[in-house]
Amino acid sequence: MVAPGSYFLERLVSVVTRRGQWDVSRCAVTATDWISDTLHESGLDPETAVSSRVDGIEDELLLLFAFRVTLVSDEKRESFHLVAVSLVDGSTWPEDPDRAGRGLVPHPAPAIRPDLEAAYRLATESLRTTTGVEVERFRTRSLGLLEEEVRRIFGYFDRTIDGLRESDPGGSQDLLRAVMAERDRRLTEAVERFDPKASASLCSIRAILVPTARLHLEFPDGTRTESRLDAWSRRLRGLACKTCGGAEGPWRPSRDGLRCARCAATQAESARPRGRPRLDTPRRGTRAGEASARASRGSTARSRGASSGRPRP
Repeated sequence: MVAPGSYFLERLVSVVTRRGQWDVSRCAVTATDWISDTLHESGLDPETAVSSRVDGIEDELLLLFAFRVTLVSDEKRESFHLVAVSLVDGSTWPEDPDRAGRGLVPHPAPAIRPDLEAAYRLATESLRTTTGVEVERFRTRSLGLLEEEVRRIFGYFDRTIDGLRESDPGGSQDLLRAVMAERDRRLTEAVERFDPKASASLCSIRAILVPTARLHLEFPDGTRTESRLDAWSRRLRGLACKTCGGAEGPWRPSRDGLRCARCAATQAESARPRGRPRLDTPRRGTRAGEASARASRGSTARSRGASSGRPRP
């Protein structure tokens, strides 16, 4: 009953959207072990020659926007996306819906009035970035199906018109005009059916009060940076990969800069020597190899002849 596109889900989402769901939660954290655990999981611990210092822990307000993305063409696809926004540093990141509610408890705080307009603009821009590849892939597929449908319609009606003209060269022009009008109508329907459309609607907003640590990190190459780490998302903010510029961990620090795990693996793979080592001796089958083999056989034969005392012609 709650499958995407079902009547029940359509009514449920429309009611929730009209009411403008808004709630406030707090991340319940008692100990500070989450800082060291997160650094270890991210690859930024003393074992990787990264020194860290906690400059302070304070409460931060994060906003979690829930969007419903709809792709409509000959088929209809729907998906829900969560985008977290920090108004302190303006950073945004997608959040996993299955992990969004971990460690959160309701928090009655009616006095909280964040800048929703600025946060909404940041969230929509992040949503465009994260769904851009999927939307473009859907658009390309829909336009490909449209091209196939237009080609099929033209092929069918062209054969029909040619058959009418061959069977009755002096026939009525009204019949030909009717066939052409039907062809144009089919083309218009195909364009309307396969024209790709993408839309996103806001479903809910959640404000999250979460303890956030201000960290001072020093890497093996000597660079230092300030980062923020919250106890809810366990995401290190303020870091960027030297190769791709991304902000997703886990991280692999080295003497020549900080890289994400994917770029570090790619760099290690490209630096690995490929192929068999080159030999100084030429291969068999080449002229140099044949000459070398004949020379070695001749020298062996001469040495054998000299040892037996018989002259060799």
